[in-house]
Amino acid sequence: MSRGLDAGARIPLQVAQGCVVASIQIDLDDRVLAAFRDELLEFVRSSGARGVILDLSGVDVMDAADFRALRDTMRMAHLMGASTVLSGLQAGVVSALIDLGIDTEGVIATATLDDAFEKMRNRNSGEVTEEGASEDLGEEVETDDPEA
Repeated sequence: MSRGLDAGARIPLQVAQGCVVASIQIDLDDRVLAAFRDELLEFVRSSGARGVILDLSGVDVMDAADFRALRDTMRMAHLMGASTVLSGLQAGVVSALIDLGIDTEGVIATATLDDAFEKMRNRNSGEVTEEGASEDLGEEVETDDPEA
């Protein structure tokens, strides 16, 4: 018997392009997040992946506690040697997190899953790009365009 989530409430984990991808399509709560953390960290350890992408495109509502739990999980994965990227945050979720005053410093986020894979490739090759990704949910990205 598994210590994790019920079969219907699991967050699927898979390896794609050398990254663990977690596609979160269910409502988050403390139990789901704790089980997800344990399963993700074990998956990172067993797969040896050097990147983790949390695809949040299916999450309609996220409160401060949910975000902190995900951020803590991201930090744990980082301590295990995996870079982490959030992908697909919906505008309403981002607005709520900022309105709640959530600290997003150091969080790497992208608009799409494709952008997240590109960000991972760039991080692994040492390149820096602005297109399609923001290093921090709360800061502006500088550009050379005077009209931006």
